[in-house]
Amino acid sequence: MTLETPLLLSGAPGSPYTRKMLAVLRYRHIPYRFLLSGHAVPKGLPSPKVALLPTFYLKEDGGDYQATVDSTPLIRRFEKAFTGREVVPADPVIEFLDYLLEDYADEWLTKAMFHYRWYYQPDIERAAAILPRWRGISAPEDEALKMGKIFVDRQISR
Repeated sequence: MTLETPLLLSGAPGSPYTRKMLAVLRYRHIPYRFLLSGHAVPKGLPSPKVALLPTFYLKEDGGDYQATVDSTPLIRRFEKAFTGREVVPADPVIEFLDYLLEDYADEWLTKAMFHYRWYYQPDIERAAAILPRWRGISAPEDEALKMGKIFVDRQISR
């Protein structure tokens, strides 16, 4: 299967999985178009089954787009669809270790990241001030402050 480029993806700058996939695309020199999450998705693109970041909109063989969200299978899919600067090791033993480390980082390293983002008061205040602006840099100050409080309440209550 040949994927159409540039790839379309919707994400947020603060999302660790968005950053992971942007790093893969940049390293592999795969052209992409970044759609800022929370903004209008271009007409004709489907909604993902589960609203996670990042969301890739990949054109299938029939010409329809499919919304795909899981980063690890996407990386494996891109390995088959694009050549050059591969990120998955060719050696099966090293590939297994790579997969194991990636899965561990996806599931557990993000816990440390979110802990430091939402545990200490100065970090909470900084995240509350920055995160809402990633989705709406032109939002009025009172709206950004309100969204910051919503972010804080949602993340800390988990």
